[in-house]
Amino acid sequence: MKKLSIILLTVPLWLGNLTQGQTLLPGDLLFYEDSAGMGAAIRESTGHYTHVAMIESVGDTIYIIDATQRYGVSRRPFLRQPNDDRPYPTAYRLTIPFDTAAVIARAKSFVGQPYDNAFLPDNGALYCSELIYECYLDTAGRHLFEAQPMNFRNTQGRMPHYWKKHFKRLGIKVPEGILGTNPTDMSRSPLLHKQ
Repeated sequence: MKKLSIILLTVPLWLGNLTQGQTLLPGDLLFYEDSAGMGAAIRESTGHYTHVAMIESVGDTIYIIDATQRYGVSRRPFLRQPNDDRPYPTAYRLTIPFDTAAVIARAKSFVGQPYDNAFLPDNGALYCSELIYECYLDTAGRHLFEAQPMNFRNTQGRMPHYWKKHFKRLGIKVPEGILGTNPTDMSRSPLLHKQ
């Protein structure tokens, strides 16, 4: 298996709950918590993490590759200013060897695709954890992370108003039970270790 040369990156102070001097590696995952809009609905249904992004580096520049409602699938410099009001991420690293260059190349091949507001598989659009799921494959092309029946209900078993309105606007049924992924379940994978 080919491996990308590992570039150690010193994490700046503004990277939230990562400690000063800790390193990020290409292929590390950043998990975010958000409490507004769709983030609040995701938290209500699946747990505390609401977004996941992949780290890439070129020279001294750190990039994230992710899928968001605002940008679709994109690759952009990871910049954070002291007054930035976005939530701080938590870094996780795979505990098994993987082909970092192939994972990042797959992620870049999806750049430009739209965000998957329908949360459906194989529809030409990707949501954040679906992008990660599709990029991290073993040498036989099998997914490293597991898909599970999706849940949009809250802990009381009720469908939150946000999801009812969201999927009604799309003109589709809530994809409850369809195989998919979410950031919180992904963060619990035995293949990941919190940094």
